[in-house]
Amino acid sequence: MNIDILKVSERLKLDEADLKNAINRKIIAHDTYKNQKYILFKKKYRHIERGTILFLNENLDYIMGYPKIRRAMVLDPTLKNYFIDKIAIEEKLDGYNVRIAKINNTEIVAITRGGRICPFTTKKALKFIDTKILNDYPDIMLCGEMIGLNNPYVPYYYPEVDNNINYEGDTSDNSNDIENLGFYIFDIRNKETNKSLTIYQKGELLKKYNLPHIQPIDIVNKEEISKIKEIILKLDHEKREGIILKDPDMVINPIKYTTHHTQCSDLSIAFTYMYDLGINFMFSRLVREGYQSIEFNENKEEMEQRAKEIGESILYPMINTIKKVSKNETIREDFEIFMDNEEDLNEFLVYLKKLHIAYVILEKEQINNSIIKIKIGRLYNSTNDKIKSHLNGNLWSD
Repeated sequence: MNIDILKVSERLKLDEADLKNAINRKIIAHDTYKNQKYILFKKKYRHIERGTILFLNENLDYIMGYPKIRRAMVLDPTLKNYFIDKIAIEEKLDGYNVRIAKINNTEIVAITRGGRICPFTTKKALKFIDTKILNDYPDIMLCGEMIGLNNPYVPYYYPEVDNNINYEGDTSDNSNDIENLGFYIFDIRNKETNKSLTIYQKGELLKKYNLPHIQPIDIVNKEEISKIKEIILKLDHEKREGIILKDPDMVINPIKYTTHHTQCSDLSIAFTYMYDLGINFMFSRLVREGYQSIEFNENKEEMEQRAKEIGESILYPMINTIKKVSKNETIREDFEIFMDNEEDLNEFLVYLKKLHIAYVILEKEQINNSIIKIKIGRLYNSTNDKIKSHLNGNLWSD
């Protein structure tokens, strides 16, 4: 794929030498969506965020990646030091980050955190949102979370998607009928500068267009740490993921804090597919648990309960996986999605292959004249192969 180095560097405000260096270091990758060629940044480079994409069209349309959200390991004194005055508290949803924007002044695409235009997500997002806002404001991107049981990346059941509670503006007519899937906006940003609307501006605009979005749970003074802790404990009890903490005027980047339930859930998933995900997931989540125990001033019994739950989250899924492989079962992660037609389904399967995601089709059912239900199993080959190897007597190589 040919790139006009001069034009692209000018468009991105990136030195030519830096752009060439990023290409040589393979920080920049190439992709195509509906015969439209684009480049994407696989890592943050200079001022260009990871997941930024630039179309090699006449306008060199580009959409900046969503900024990395740093994590508070302890709430006090971190929040007092980091925030200016007020803190808007929003729920962190357990799904996958998506940016929706218009390109070529005509087409609307949904971009994953890594900078890929996902055909599944694009088609679903167009069902959940009224795109008039992007016609009226073509320079913005809608940043949100795709959530629900029927998605191919982070399948997790949310009753809100079925029952339309807590989150505003869900006008989709199919979410309550067949699939547990929804899209909820948490930020509106300029797609080139990444400048964000304030919490208040965002809320007003999204209400005006009746778009599904996440409202603040509360807006508190930065010294009100006890209120924030109460919210975290409530979300943990409800088995929710955590919170995003924002300056109401969005002059500084948000930070995040996740619940004990989420740490355990992540570890459970990671050690189900331990040789594929275990190492990357383990250390940071265990460290979070240590700080969280201190933060909430746990007594001996509470610490013991935390330790028990962490241990079970790691050990039980791992043992279960080893047992399955010993019985010649294949370790896979199954998800069920709904597609409108065979063409859309085939486009998505080609996309999975392009990402080198190994999968098997387990079931396919025609629900009605237009909807296809498909159950797909994502294969974790490293976990399968390495467990088989050790069960056959091969040694561990450090």
